[in-house]
Amino acid sequence: MPYVSRGSVPPPLLDATAERTFLGCCMRDPHRLADRALSRALFAVPPHPQAFDALRAAAAAGSLGGDLSTATAALEMAHIPSPKTFAAAAMLAAEDVLPLPVKKHLIRLASRRTTAQLATALADVAATPGPGAEDRETLETLADQVAALGRNGTTPATRMDTVLVEHVDWLWHRRIPLGKLTLLDGDPGLGKTALTLDLAARLSTGAPLEADGRCATPAGVVLVNAEDGLADTLRPRLDAAGADCSRILAFDLDHVPILPTDLPILRDAIRDADASLLVIDPVMAVLSAACDAYRDQDVRRILRPLAALAQDTGVAVLLVRHLTKGTGPKALYRGGGSIAFSAAARSVLLVAPDPDAADDRILASVKSNLCPKPPSLRFGFDPTPEDTLRLLWKGTTPTTADQLVSPPDDDPDAVREACDFLSDLLKHGPVASDLAQKTRRQASISDYAWKRAKSRLHVRSSKEGFSAGWSLSLPHAHT
Repeated sequence: MPYVSRGSVPPPLLDATAERTFLGCCMRDPHRLADRALSRALFAVPPHPQAFDALRAAAAAGSLGGDLSTATAALEMAHIPSPKTFAAAAMLAAEDVLPLPVKKHLIRLASRRTTAQLATALADVAATPGPGAEDRETLETLADQVAALGRNGTTPATRMDTVLVEHVDWLWHRRIPLGKLTLLDGDPGLGKTALTLDLAARLSTGAPLEADGRCATPAGVVLVNAEDGLADTLRPRLDAAGADCSRILAFDLDHVPILPTDLPILRDAIRDADASLLVIDPVMAVLSAACDAYRDQDVRRILRPLAALAQDTGVAVLLVRHLTKGTGPKALYRGGGSIAFSAAARSVLLVAPDPDAADDRILASVKSNLCPKPPSLRFGFDPTPEDTLRLLWKGTTPTTADQLVSPPDDDPDAVREACDFLSDLLKHGPVASDLAQKTRRQASISDYAWKRAKSRLHVRSSKEGFSAGWSLSLPHAHT
């Protein structure tokens, strides 16, 4: 156990308001008390440590219900003075606060308090050293602890035993984490924007998110949409989805922030909206002209500060991206631009047509770094009297992201016909690849059926010398 001095904590390392506010967040949302990153050490101002113990015990017993009466009852059991007044003030302070930044602030303060207490204890032992081995051992232990903490503050590397575990907070459980980057991929015209606006509308009113199952409080949203107008598209769709538009800030097409130079503008908008979600749709349209979206270094140079913004503010950043042309084999590699986009995001989602219902869509998880992949969700569109696009969720589906981008299952007859055509074409010997391609197009054989036929027949591609072109041949031609 670390040695801790009993001396007083320096006032700059205490924040009574933040402690009470976060206790209020826990009263409103008791599931936070199961977070392993939370401990009594985060609360240093009496009676906050005792209140935390009482609330965690009540939550574990299932008697904390997210309301004033159960919070008051828990505080009464710990003999907190004026428990109802204390609970009411804490819950009021937490009403319009994002919990994640407050938690991170308290963790930082707790770590600094530990450093200060260890340093004070070291000074105490050094000032009055005793002759015994016990004092010398204590002195050496303290020196090691303070040195480790000092190194953590001055070098990039961190001793893992000094790291406080943080629980992942979710905007949309297992799909969109708070304080992180998330990608939403899909072809144009499939409903990606409609999906983001449905999400924004639900957040603005506190309506539950699909397949989430958690109670929510209304939150702000910032929209950066570089393709749609505010008056003719965004506002009508938000109204159709039942949004509280007073909680949503959006940039018009003449003032779209450009990354990375306009990050301060986004930070101000997040603060003004008290936002829990920032949507950038599409991300390629807001990159500076100096950024090559297909170059890893350029993309990482822009996404790194954007990820830092997400972490500092606790906001979930949702980046919308179009897919490249073509099909399969892996959904992870189908997004436009550098693979660095997918690498930087902690969650990658895909919107694609439902292969079993042409008018419906599927939202599937492509990548999930923070938890197991969630099940795919189906949704359609419910026209309003004004013909405004509105989402209609239709439950889960076993279809995966990779299945959604895989080549279509062509008619078996088409593949068989391609095999017959290719066998006949190559039966007399090798044929120039360019000629074979031209001939198959004239015969209206699809690219997919052609590739399947080449695979089935084990067709070989070869080249005779540097000046000769490629040719196709059947295996027996080489035996």
